[in-house]
Amino acid sequence: MKILHVAKGVGSGGVGQVVYDLAYTQKNEGNEVTVLTILKPTQKDNPQLFIEKGINIKVLRIHGSLDITIIPKLKKLFKQFDIVHVHLFPNQLYSAIAWRLLSIKSRPILITTEHNTWNNRRKYNVFKYIDRWFYKYYHSIVSISPETEYQLNNWLHSDLLSKKIITIYNGIDINKYQNPIVTSNLRRELNIKSDTKIIVMVARMTHPKDPITLVKAIPNIPNVEIIFVGNGELTNDIKQTAKDLNIEDRIHILGLRKDVPNILAISDIGCLSTKWDGFGLVAVEYMAAGLPVLVTDVPGLREVVGDSDSLFPYQDYLQLEKKIKEIITNDEKYHEKKIYSLLRCKNFSVKKMTDGYKKLYESLYTSYH
Repeated sequence: MKILHVAKGVGSGGVGQVVYDLAYTQKNEGNEVTVLTILKPTQKDNPQLFIEKGINIKVLRIHGSLDITIIPKLKKLFKQFDIVHVHLFPNQLYSAIAWRLLSIKSRPILITTEHNTWNNRRKYNVFKYIDRWFYKYYHSIVSISPETEYQLNNWLHSDLLSKKIITIYNGIDINKYQNPIVTSNLRRELNIKSDTKIIVMVARMTHPKDPITLVKAIPNIPNVEIIFVGNGELTNDIKQTAKDLNIEDRIHILGLRKDVPNILAISDIGCLSTKWDGFGLVAVEYMAAGLPVLVTDVPGLREVVGDSDSLFPYQDYLQLEKKIKEIITNDEKYHEKKIYSLLRCKNFSVKKMTDGYKKLYESLYTSYH
């Protein structure tokens, strides 16, 4: 099959990793795979990992959040493929319009993945009708978790579209996190003592992520430091909050890193504080590394972690502080959480994810050819 993935860049982050894992697996199975990245002028991309694996990369630049000039370009490109797999809005809208403008014989199979339990469009009822319109042109709509599927059905409220929606869990390469290639002594580089506990948060430091709650949770917990991996406008808020709390020396902001498994290997707790999250792939990465996990009690994360004791309410730094203390002061509980993580992560392997998509692709390809 000739497969095209349409993505908003192929940099770091959960969606970018999912696109890479799908494209890499599909290429190894003998398919011709191309990834199209649609970027704003200021947006950076990191296609090298894809290129090194022989995955074709194409780039289109847009001039704003809604740039209709991209539609004829997509229309021309779509004719070359059997399956077009679209990730995220507004790519979903662009792609539906381009597909609709093609002649019936030129139309590829159109698939999209819903990566979040929530988005800002759902604040306004008018967008429900726009979403219904473009979703109806997709042959299949994949949700990354049952909660994502439930929230999407609840939003669209359409029996016709509900029949197209299925769930395929996201997954990761578990082995990469359980057997990291250690290339440096990160504790020494960061000047963190060997007996200091490390809490790590890997995420884009942008809304809806909530790193400030984690910063506020540690001033009264001695011998604990935080490593933030990721960049974004919230890094300035992290620095200012740490300064206000007089804990600047206990906060380490590393920006984007390629050695996340190494960082998790020296950490003691994995945390993800956020207002919402469709799946929380990084929570699975924490678990694969054997870390006890603490995450905000939101749909998506709640079911991935599967343990109510690992949840804290949104922005409730006092509850998070309490849970951190319970884990780091109780060796028996820490060991139990570690074992739980190592067992739980097996439910979300990259093989399970790619096998699910392979079955879907082949079923649709057989039905429409």
